[in-house]
Amino acid sequence: MVTRFDRAIPPGGEGTVTLKVILKGYKGNIKKNATIESNDPRNPRTALTMQGKVRTLIDVRPADTIAFRGPARSMGESTLDLAAALQPFRITRVESNLEDKIAHQLVTVEDGKLYRLQVTNLARQGHYSGFLRLHTDFERKSEILIRVNGSIEGEISVKPGALLVGKLSAQQPVRKGRVVVASNSGKPFKIINLVHDEKLIRVTQSPLPDQQGVSLEIVPRMENVPPGAPQRTVLSIETDMASEGKQEVQVQVFHAP
Repeated sequence: MVTRFDRAIPPGGEGTVTLKVILKGYKGNIKKNATIESNDPRNPRTALTMQGKVRTLIDVRPADTIAFRGPARSMGESTLDLAAALQPFRITRVESNLEDKIAHQLVTVEDGKLYRLQVTNLARQGHYSGFLRLHTDFERKSEILIRVNGSIEGEISVKPGALLVGKLSAQQPVRKGRVVVASNSGKPFKIINLVHDEKLIRVTQSPLPDQQGVSLEIVPRMENVPPGAPQRTVLSIETDMASEGKQEVQVQVFHAP
């Protein structure tokens, strides 16, 4: 909310308070509150309320963001509906900067009134972030931008992707970390190579009790970490599932001064 107001009002005079609500990104019912504080002994605080309903030019349902999360083998299709809110429109072109990561199809449900965008993940594993840009013949809303994010697991999942270990403060004990390497398909596997800076961390393997996988305990070697700025290393994990390649975990080791 943006405000403008007269700071000084003479006795018996009038002043103006202007409130402006930035509506970009909003839709549906909104309500904003503001409080005026003054040195008026009778009424030092006055509450103001602005409320209304924001109507979008083109309604994107359920949202203008798509997120793919989880194993690639169980990834479903994501669907968005684009509906005319004020006047008929047509989608003339769809472009994307994620052509190797996703596939998309536009379906006309009711010409000029309702379109359905179907988006499918193509990535086998990894992270991506991009967009689909839909061009329309509606002059007041010539483009619709759909954000698309993916965090895709292959046959092997490695979580988390980043760790902070060490002595975070002088009063706290040394913090260890844990990385879970698990099979999303239930197939057994072996870790054939672990690469990291052995001066900074020690890594110990143990089997997971309830699924196919391995737990990696990350213990910082505090005797080799100087106090001050975090030291960084990458834990590279390679399994006997060749199609998965190497997966990495970013590790920061901190030693509080």
